[in-house]
Amino acid sequence: MSTPSQTVLSLLAAALVVAACADGRESASDDSVAGSAADTGMAGMDHSRMPGTNRAPAKDADHEFLRMMSDHHEGMIVMMGAAMERATSATAKADARKLHDKQRQERDSMVALIRTVYNDSITPMVMPGAKAMNDSLQQKTGAAYDRDMYRHVIMHHQEGVRMVDDFLPRLQRAEVRQMAEKMRADQQREIEEFQRKQTG
Repeated sequence: MSTPSQTVLSLLAAALVVAACADGRESASDDSVAGSAADTGMAGMDHSRMPGTNRAPAKDADHEFLRMMSDHHEGMIVMMGAAMERATSATAKADARKLHDKQRQERDSMVALIRTVYNDSITPMVMPGAKAMNDSLQQKTGAAYDRDMYRHVIMHHQEGVRMVDDFLPRLQRAEVRQMAEKMRADQQREIEEFQRKQTG
């Protein structure tokens, strides 16, 4: 049985551990927040169990891919919707508009395909990782906003490319496969373009 002094020491030690953990969380940089947002492993998520969704399980890999990529695009659409107003340079504003419109068109095509092929009506949702990325970006202003906009787009696209790579071997429908391959090529090209702009 512990003595009163041992109990006090144990409580003090526990309080120090809790305080250290809280301090570590508060001192985390934007880079760690954005990094964790980019490394969420979305290709392995079951989106029927995402908070706020009551979707039935996907019927096959094509169905799952279309749902997940629609959600993934939704995150970019929201982020670029804000960037069209908040970016500083004309180039960044134009890139934000181009990304927003392109991803919205692709999202709408995927939602329509889901409805036509699977008789499934979905409302795309922003994934938690994409929300964290957007929240981090909205803390910035001026040139830092433009720089981080490109950084977040690159990370978001890299996650999209990984999702395509994960699903491609399992996709069966020709139109879904063709869509996935085009998305991968477009996003890889944009990654390279925005990496040059970020460092230029």
